[in-house]
Amino acid sequence: MSVELVDPEPRVLPALPAARLRDEVGGAADGEFPHHLGLTLSRVEWSSEITVRSRGLEGGPVCALPAEVRLQLVHAEHSIRLAREVPAGGCLAGEVLAHERRHAELNRRTLREASAELRRLARDWAARAEHRAADLNTAATALQDDLSRAVEPVLQRLRSAREAGHAAIDTPEEYRRISRICPEDQRRLRAVLLRAR
Repeated sequence: MSVELVDPEPRVLPALPAARLRDEVGGAADGEFPHHLGLTLSRVEWSSEITVRSRGLEGGPVCALPAEVRLQLVHAEHSIRLAREVPAGGCLAGEVLAHERRHAELNRRTLREASAELRRLARDWAARAEHRAADLNTAATALQDDLSRAVEPVLQRLRSAREAGHAAIDTPEEYRRISRICPEDQRRLRAVLLRAR
């Protein structure tokens, strides 16, 4: 039984217009904080491979058991972008990037936690998993489906932990803090955003 975690460092991608970042997340263009100055994207994928051993008569019913289980949890996409309107290389860019890196670290931490939970789950699942069917292919498919059902609650907990963690980072207080720091960069940012209207 093995669980492989693939979690490269998040990539900092070229800047995009603030409006495009807002559109990426379906944000509104009004309210107290209408502009997105940065965005962290993360997409997690998982895959599994089960090697099956079986008992039974050739051409007759079989009992299939997992002989080997390999799971892979992958950060298939993990990237950070800043808004093009944020003055490059300045104080504000550093603050926005630091904020986005907090999101990225949360993504990585929750992925590591999910990986550890998947290791425990896969070990427990493999110890009790078996399926009886008319043929080996049907039994193996049933084992794969059973493993998928067992994994889904772990992935749901990952999604819930991320949602709660990101909400704790993206508070109105944090957005207000970012809107007050680096006054010279804020003046330049406002001027660029006003011209873009």
